[in-house]
Amino acid sequence: MENAEERAYRLIINEILSGVYHPGDFLLELDIAAQMEMSRTPVSRALSRLVAEGLLKKMPKKGCYIPIPTPKDAELVFTARQVAEGEAAALAAANVTEEDILTLESIVAQDKYIMDAGDKERWAKINEAFHLSIAKLCNNPYIEKWAKNMFWHSNVYIFYFDGFYKPSDIVIEHQTPAQHREIIAAIKERDVKKARSAMKRHIYTTYTKLLLPQGIEKI
Repeated sequence: MENAEERAYRLIINEILSGVYHPGDFLLELDIAAQMEMSRTPVSRALSRLVAEGLLKKMPKKGCYIPIPTPKDAELVFTARQVAEGEAAALAAANVTEEDILTLESIVAQDKYIMDAGDKERWAKINEAFHLSIAKLCNNPYIEKWAKNMFWHSNVYIFYFDGFYKPSDIVIEHQTPAQHREIIAAIKERDVKKARSAMKRHIYTTYTKLLLPQGIEKI
C-alpha cells in the first residue's frame, strides 16, 4: 500500500503535469498539505524529493518552485530521455514476458482513438502509462527511476511551450501511435537493438514535432 509520502509525491507530480501549477509557481507546503488533507511532514518530504530530482528548485525562505524551462535545458532533457528510455526498451526486450506484451498492447490499442478524439487529458495518461510501463519492464530500478524523472521533465516542457496542442495540425501529423506500435513489435520480437533504436527515434520525433515549431533548438 502506498504511504503518505508516496501519495503526496505522486499527487504533486500529477498537478504539475496537468497544469494546475505552472513554471514559475511556488508550491507552498502548508497549502498542499491542506489540499491533500494530510500532515505537512509527508508533503515536505515529497517536495524535498522533487527538488533532489530536479523537477523543483528551492529558494531560501520562500520554498519550492517550478523552474522556467529554457530551450537548451529542453534539448538536454530529451537527449537524456533518449539514453534512459532507449536502454529501458532494450532491456524490456530482453526480459519481457507474454503477459507483459499483452499489457503493453492493451495500452497502445487506445492510442489512435484517443489522439483522434483530441482528448488531451486521456492522451497524457495513456502516453505516460506506455512509457513508464516499458521503464518498469527493464527490471533495473535505477534506469526506471531515471526514465520516469526525464519523462516527467519533458512533459512539463511540452506543456510549457504548448507544442502538442498548437498548431492543431501537428497533432494530426504526429506519428506517436504508429511509433508506439513499432516499439512494442520490437520488444515482442525480443530484438534488443531494434527496441532501443525505435524508442530513441520516437523520442527524437516527439522533440522535433512538438518543440521545434516553437523555436526550440534541435538535438
